[in-house]
Amino acid sequence: MTKPSTPSGGQQLIARSAINKAIAEAIAEERAGQAYGVTGKVLKNTIIDLRRQTLRRFVRGDHITAQLSEGVDLVVRGLFAAAPENVRSELCIVAVGGYGRSELAPYSDVDLLFLYDPGFEEQLSAALDLFLYPLWDSGLKIGYSAHSAQSAVQFAKDDMVARTAYLDARLISGPDALFGMFQSTYDKLRRKTKSQFVAAKLDEQNKRQAKSFETRYLVEPDVKEGKGGLRDLQTIRWLYKYVYGGSVGGNRAADKVMEPSERRALAKAERFLWSVRAHMHDFRGRADEKLTFDIQPDIAERLGYQDRPDMLAAERLMKHYFVNTVEIGRLTRILCARLEEERAKRLPHLPKLLPRRLQADEAPGKPNLRIHNGRLDFGSAAKARRQPRDLFRLFRAYSKQPKIDFHPAALAIVTEQVPQVVSDVRADPVVAGLFNAILIDAVDPVRVLRIMTETGLLGKYIPAFGSIVGRIDYGLYRRFTLDEHVLRCIGLLAQIRKDGLKKQHPITTQIVQQADNPLLFYVALLLHESIWSVKRKSIAECERLVARISKRLGLNAEDAALAGWASARHLLMVRTAERRNLADIQVISTFAQTVGARERLDLMLVLSVCHLRVVGVQSWDEITRRQLSELYEGAKTWIDQGESAVVEKFEARAAAVRAEAKERLADWADKDKEDFLSRLTGPILRSVDPDIIVRFAHLARAAKKDRTTSAVTVTPRDGDLEAIVYADDRSGLLADLAGAIASSAMSVRAVQALTTRDGKAIDIFVIQSSDGFPIDDVDQAQRVHHALLGVAGASPEKRPSMKRRFGDRRSIFTVEPVVRIEQDASEDATVIETEGLDRPGLLFELTAALSRLGLTIVSAHVATYGERAVDAFYLKTSSGDKITDAKLLSRIEKSVMQVLSAGSNP
Repeated sequence: MTKPSTPSGGQQLIARSAINKAIAEAIAEERAGQAYGVTGKVLKNTIIDLRRQTLRRFVRGDHITAQLSEGVDLVVRGLFAAAPENVRSELCIVAVGGYGRSELAPYSDVDLLFLYDPGFEEQLSAALDLFLYPLWDSGLKIGYSAHSAQSAVQFAKDDMVARTAYLDARLISGPDALFGMFQSTYDKLRRKTKSQFVAAKLDEQNKRQAKSFETRYLVEPDVKEGKGGLRDLQTIRWLYKYVYGGSVGGNRAADKVMEPSERRALAKAERFLWSVRAHMHDFRGRADEKLTFDIQPDIAERLGYQDRPDMLAAERLMKHYFVNTVEIGRLTRILCARLEEERAKRLPHLPKLLPRRLQADEAPGKPNLRIHNGRLDFGSAAKARRQPRDLFRLFRAYSKQPKIDFHPAALAIVTEQVPQVVSDVRADPVVAGLFNAILIDAVDPVRVLRIMTETGLLGKYIPAFGSIVGRIDYGLYRRFTLDEHVLRCIGLLAQIRKDGLKKQHPITTQIVQQADNPLLFYVALLLHESIWSVKRKSIAECERLVARISKRLGLNAEDAALAGWASARHLLMVRTAERRNLADIQVISTFAQTVGARERLDLMLVLSVCHLRVVGVQSWDEITRRQLSELYEGAKTWIDQGESAVVEKFEARAAAVRAEAKERLADWADKDKEDFLSRLTGPILRSVDPDIIVRFAHLARAAKKDRTTSAVTVTPRDGDLEAIVYADDRSGLLADLAGAIASSAMSVRAVQALTTRDGKAIDIFVIQSSDGFPIDDVDQAQRVHHALLGVAGASPEKRPSMKRRFGDRRSIFTVEPVVRIEQDASEDATVIETEGLDRPGLLFELTAALSRLGLTIVSAHVATYGERAVDAFYLKTSSGDKITDAKLLSRIEKSVMQVLSAGSNP
């Protein structure tokens, strides 16, 4: 970060005398009947100028908030100075909440408490109008309450929000005696209700954090309310102040609960978060607390971050954000434990002696552990500092019984000793045994591994993991930082192993539960994002790295090689399933040959399921499950029995689908059934469910009866719409249908383009809402049906209208357009894979471009990863041949690249 500006001593950005004079003149003008609302206008211009000058001059958030608070103080005092004498002698204006702490971001609420003498009550309403109307007109967001000293405290007794706000009360203007009476009355309440306040604040914090997935590692965090954000930081200060009656560092008698280094860490994290929040407010021009992708680069630039070869400036900003939120979590844990210890309030359900279960582990000798005030601590701090194994034994004990929380002194020793975890510790087989037991046997592996990460121990023990801590994959696809993603995948694997997801994942459950060595799956999953730690993201280098770490963790040479191979290629199965025609035998054969062994296939399926279930909000659905299952079963058959068995399996599936469809058309005459089924090709029968075949049959019969050439049916399914289009096949049909869907403000999740023996097209679409939310509106289904039916019979005269929906953020990213031509991907078709920035109607534009070249689209496969769209098309010439002409291939590449480049950002 660049060196921030610092306020010069006593210098104000707006002069007190000038603002007092301007306010007095404006009020006088209004009282004389010469103007209306001019006071509010003066204040508004003053506040706008204050914000502009402050943000122009200061970078550091604590300086910005202090200057803004001081400026608002001058405005309020100017109004107070212009008030009548009887008001000034009977009324106090008190800043509370964030304003009371002198922490105002550019568009923060300004919370005021008006304290009055009980005898002033009849004049109170008119007096408040003198202040509130000009302040409202100024554009400030004012929150206020009016009380006597006694009623304010009585209200706070029953209202925890008010009690918290009053903790930071600061007199702006008015009689000191009145404010002093309020302070002393409030302090009596504080002294009597310390335990109640601490419990309420911690409960409030837990509920708040639950709303953000109980994690601080969201890639678009809420800087104020998110876990480890400013609200959590303020909670630390509130707890300290409420219990000890002074600010952190301001009470010598109580400062033993926070060491000087901890107070410095708290101040550093506070400065960083306020810098981010202040510049977010200014950039947005409003009180927006979510650090979204579209503003991360701008905030990074304001705070002095620059791109580096291995990391963008925005990624560096976010890595520092997560480091600071982790620090706030650590300090919260320390303060809560020390408050509990200081007041000798042990939780009754926790043991006083080390439980028998924790008195032995995978290491020799008795663990250096004890229960200290109901928490897990080292028996000897000195020994723990000499013996790194003790650090891992601490976490091993916690993994067995996580209800016994860590003592803060123990975690402090771990953090202190992390630098001592070097090569000899990493090579220690006893440490490996302890760590492996934590991985596979922990009651809550995510929690224990997360704390190991936050202390720095896990990243130091496995540097490849340490290099991804706090790192984001900049884009809309992922929900979490890379390290949090990995830990949640471990948690999902633990659920699968414990039979918790057998119904959703029967194959994966069987693989994991029948494994000879479950550690293989845990280690491979723990390291499956290691490619981010490898220069140039080399798969071969990543494979070697993972294999080397796996050996160190105790896997034999064969399993270590297996973990290395699968972790380095963990997306291979996903990409094949999403981007290829799984009814094509060559796809199955090519994938199976690449995998080569059943052990690799099993491990790859487990990695794929865990990865996809966690990585994105919409990364897992029924289509994904079915695609992975089909690819796995096909590859398993190829590996176990050979390609001929796959051919037999495909033929058997086609025969079974045909038989079931025939049975479900029982009310049809035998001749009609045979006539219809004879029109269906082998690829249709082996790639489409019987239910769709039956619906297609009824569409075809209805169209024939009505003497029409096209028909459409739309069916709600799992929050999406499934549309089947029956029409005469023609060049550009798929493009017209894709355009109709885009013009209905919908997006295509999956598409199958099939053709019958007699030249009829069966196009099957799975359609999603553009925002990803479930479709439950009948009008939407009707709109899609109308649009598809309108273009099924003939090409529309006008180009479809496609607009970005409000809130579509894909355009803020840059995706380098890529076109890949893969002749070996299919035996009888040419596969064109396109990759670029997603946008409304992209599928329409790509298919239209291909149609203009006179090509036949045999099938299309849609995959979307946040802002990145990857579409694969199986193409043939108009005569039904594979494309071999080099000039035509060049024209295809050029045409498709033009479409992709038209939507990419410079």
